[in-house]
This record gives sequence, C-alpha cells and structure tokens, in this order.
Amino acid sequence: MSESDKPTSKLFDMCVRGDRYREDYDFEMFGEDVTAVLRPMKDEEFLPIAAFLKAHLNMDEEDAIDAVEEAKEAAEEAGEDSIDISQMDGAFVATMQKAAINALVGSYDGDGEFIEHDRDEAEQMVSMMVGGYSVELGGKALEIAGDVRDATKFRGSRGGQRRAGSQ
Repeated sequence: MSESDKPTSKLFDMCVRGDRYREDYDFEMFGEDVTAVLRPMKDEEFLPIAAFLKAHLNMDEEDAIDAVEEAKEAAEEAGEDSIDISQMDGAFVATMQKAAINALVGSYDGDGEFIEHDRDEAEQMVSMMVGGYSVELGGKALEIAGDVRDATKFRGSRGGQRRAGSQ
C-alpha cells in the first residue's frame, strides 16, 4: 500500500500514539477466528530484520510482505488454509517468525477480553503455530513497521513538518 493509499486517520493515530499504537489482525486458524494484537517494532527489533533480509535474501521489507501475500494467494488458490512454509526459504520463514514474535503483544480470549503477552509468551505462541500462520503474522508485522515509517513522513507528524523559513 503506497503512502497516499493509507487512510489519513491511521497515519495520524500512529503519529499520536507512537510506540503505544496497536493494531488488531484477524485471521482464521484451524477454522477458528483469531485476533492477534500487534505493535510497531522498535528500531532495535526491526533494523536487524531489515538488514538480514537485504544482506542474505536480497529483499527489503516490501519484497518480504509481497512474498507473504503471494504465498497466501497461492495457498487460497490451492484450497489450503495456510501458507505451505515447506516451499519457502528456511531463513525467510525464521525471519518472518522473528518479526511476528517482536510485534505480538496480545490476543483476545473467547469472551473478547484482551490477554496481554510478554516476549516469552509471544515466542511460545509463534513456535506452536502450525503451517504458515507465523509467516502471515510476520508479514503483517513488517507491514505495520512500514506504515510507521510512512507516518513519520506524514504531514501531520512532528517529523514531517518544517518551520516557516527553514529549508
């Protein structure tokens, strides 16, 4: 999604809330509706992932997001419930899982109550995911990271404004 395609309200919300921004991601896992709550990755979490993607897999985060989306589409066309990670590069899968762990902060229980997850719980949950759900979650984590970068360029953010007379 290009910067101009993003809703202004989302970019504004990201600017205002910063690292407290949260986004629900709904998906179906084994016939059950699941909502993961993701946060933007901090630079010390995101930058090593981006650097690894570039140095070892010759892709940026947008390429990685596209690869996840293409794999999701291929799975849907094949009538599968999730991405077949056995057909993906192992380093790519591990990198997407790392992104998912870094971004996952919670989920909702059957009664709709928010359950917060610490890092260890997020790691355990992602490691227990079967199929490509962890890769899908990692792709969404990278998408949020890209949105945050665009939010810092947003005209309403402090980082995107210039003082009158400055060049």
